[in-house]
Amino acid sequence: MILFLKRINILLALILLSLALGIVKFKNNLPNQKISNFDVDAIVVLTGGKGERIIEGYRQIENSNQKKLFISGVDNTFNSEVVLVNILNFDREVVNCCIEVGYLSKNTYENALETRYWALEKKIQSILLITSNLHMQRAEFLFNQLSGLEVIPFAVSNEELIIPFEKM
Repeated sequence: MILFLKRINILLALILLSLALGIVKFKNNLPNQKISNFDVDAIVVLTGGKGERIIEGYRQIENSNQKKLFISGVDNTFNSEVVLVNILNFDREVVNCCIEVGYLSKNTYENALETRYWALEKKIQSILLITSNLHMQRAEFLFNQLSGLEVIPFAVSNEELIIPFEKM
């Protein structure tokens, strides 16, 4: 019986070690690059976090010749005029001319489809995809599979360490 319990303890220790190594490997593989010069038709931001993705998308528009920004996955109660202009202090002219909001998607799969339809309507073939570094691998995979667009990933650092299971 004691030998059996020792083997169970060793097995549990190996499982925990494997999990810990897997988490370390996952964390080390998170994209965290910054691209300053890019040649795309539009910028697409996936919602989430505390607004840092939307702010980064706006920064990209301000610092480049790119003048199309699509924010996908916005809640139906989102008022772009109020939030973007009054709360985030974005320039009203930039918001009115260059930023569009998509209300149809509720998850990453739907973000890719919503962006596909928007891009077809606007004759867009390439995008800079902005989302969190924790979300980028899945988002880039789905966008490459579903959107039909050339996708350049741009990961925004995500400081939140605990992610609800349903978001993974």
